[in-house]
Amino acid sequence: MRIATLRDRLQANGARPVHEARVLRAWARGLPLDGGGGLPEYPSRLKALLPGIASDLASLAVIRSEHGGADGSTRLLLGLADGQSVETVLLPPNGVCVSTQVGCAVGCVFCMTGREGLLRQLGSAEIVAQVALARTRQPVRKVVFMGMGEPAHNLDNVLEAIQLLGTAGDIGHKNLVFSTVGDRRVFERLPEGPVKPALALSLHSTDRLLRAR
Repeated sequence: MRIATLRDRLQANGARPVHEARVLRAWARGLPLDGGGGLPEYPSRLKALLPGIASDLASLAVIRSEHGGADGSTRLLLGLADGQSVETVLLPPNGVCVSTQVGCAVGCVFCMTGREGLLRQLGSAEIVAQVALARTRQPVRKVVFMGMGEPAHNLDNVLEAIQLLGTAGDIGHKNLVFSTVGDRRVFERLPEGPVKPALALSLHSTDRLLRAR
């Protein structure tokens, strides 16, 4: 699911730009969509549908299991609506590492994710859903796109998620960290948007031949 799909659904049910912005802001921040008590300025049709919309958004990423680390991190195995799963990691004190793909096509020999190849891309809403879920567990002021998958191979969805998190999600631009193995398209696309995330290169080695392996 993409964020654009959610926007279309809201607009089709009477949401004006101000209503759409409120819903997206609440969702991206892990808050109740109705403001915790109902907002009279919402159109009645939209207000009646908010519980269903909230349920659909919550189903985008559901915790299947969790494992605490010695460093204080918590690894969450999340089930997606289609039965696939990804990992999200809560980082102390206020960060989260999110996945951008189910599987990965890069195939780094030391990485478990790429052993089965790329299964599918995550939609932008599925990426934001990981942050929204994390915010129900702890404050989140930093998002690192360094989980399962190569963000550069899912640029449209990742950048769409970044734009929402850097605006409605109220996360500082440089606290949105795009980690890549070095795909050239990243260097062209990242400076173009209104939200300009930090860039991290996952080189793994300073030796070119070793990196190529």
